[in-house]
Amino acid sequence: MTENNFIPPHSLEAEQGVIGSILIDSQSEKCQITLASLKADAFYNRAHQEIWQEAVSMNRRKLNIDLLTLSDSLEQSGKLQQVGGLAYLAEAAKNTPSAANVANYAQVVRDRASDRMWLRQTAEVMHLFNSRNGMSSEQKVEAAQALLAEAVESTTTGNKKGLRRIDEIASKWTAMVENRFSDPDAHRGLTTGIRDLDNMLAPKHIMRGSLFVIGARPKMGKTTVLTEIALHVADVENLPVAMFSLEMPEEQIFERMLGQASHVNTDMFYDGANDEEDWNRVYAAMARMSDRPNIWIDDNPGMTLAHIQAECRKLKRNHKRIGMIGIDYLTLMNTESAETNALAFGKITKALKNLAKELDTVIVLLTQLNRNLEERANKRPMASDSRDTGQIEQDCDYWMAIYKESIYDDSADPTLTELILRLNRHGKTGTVYVDQKDVALYPCDQKQAIEERADRKKRRVTQQVEKVSGF
Repeated sequence: MTENNFIPPHSLEAEQGVIGSILIDSQSEKCQITLASLKADAFYNRAHQEIWQEAVSMNRRKLNIDLLTLSDSLEQSGKLQQVGGLAYLAEAAKNTPSAANVANYAQVVRDRASDRMWLRQTAEVMHLFNSRNGMSSEQKVEAAQALLAEAVESTTTGNKKGLRRIDEIASKWTAMVENRFSDPDAHRGLTTGIRDLDNMLAPKHIMRGSLFVIGARPKMGKTTVLTEIALHVADVENLPVAMFSLEMPEEQIFERMLGQASHVNTDMFYDGANDEEDWNRVYAAMARMSDRPNIWIDDNPGMTLAHIQAECRKLKRNHKRIGMIGIDYLTLMNTESAETNALAFGKITKALKNLAKELDTVIVLLTQLNRNLEERANKRPMASDSRDTGQIEQDCDYWMAIYKESIYDDSADPTLTELILRLNRHGKTGTVYVDQKDVALYPCDQKQAIEERADRKKRRVTQQVEKVSGF
């Protein structure tokens, strides 16, 4: 068979069987599930697409579906004759042995639609590499991976990219809200495991498809916050986590996580401290992490955006869902050539935001800050302080600073750390306080921390007044 007369995979019998089942018994549980889950564009036959779209619309409006009501609805919308008239609907119902098999018919329809999708995407990939389109080899590989990832997403979830009618979106949203209420834990956003930060982010928490940026000057605890969240997502949320470390080797990342999970000072791994209770906690933490190996670490030096995209897509294919992707940190990544560093890193942050949406996950990205913030009286970071990329404010959904007063004031509590949520496109902003001891974070009394900060500010103002007055 030549390419010109190639007929894409489909099953008109299965498509008729789905439609016939709905006409026979639309109110059965199996038929209701099919009406809620099967998309009209899964049908190959155009008339079947129109019939199914009308049936779904009627079901959404709580109208009973049978041969007469569906034909009347199609006639009202001017589509009845286009789909073969009442006679064709009657034939579909007559040729369907039983509505009890609707799930099997629907699965055949989905499988054939998936086959057609893969054929389209692979054809696009072949065209991509055969054409002279000015793209580099790396860009072609990235585009091909995106095309194949779209096919995987369509196969596993039925979701497709491109223009969609608003009534389809409404149906999807309704199902999403119903699922959210029936199983809140499975459909809420990501929690961090940092008690007071989660309280601020509630009830939406960190929405899937988001880019969460954490900025701080050196020694403030960026990696500690990142690994604390990663441990929580892997252990408590029980979701896969991908960690890309451009600063630390994988052994140091693991050591830090082990210290956090067991709440011990990691110095013991160097000075040979023989505290039996601490070592027991370490062994228990190792056992928990081994029993639930949900964290993958990549410490390749100078890694590229394309490498991160490829590894994350592969993890998504193998595990269906990624809870979180952590990157430590932005300005250590290799970039494509651009007029300025800001443009080069801006391309990366935009691509990471797109990757978070594509994989339906959260990307937590660490970034260094410009040194000139040290010249300000108030050294608490702003999103505009992000080094080498002014676009990061536009691309991220959340931007959080980490600040320790003790770095600048010897009299301040050395463990008290401020997590300052400057940007939250989905909810509140503000500051929460945590105690940072060794390599772990602990909740603290928020009211007391606020009072301590106010007292320090008052003392500082008093000292400045006394200095100016000469007292």
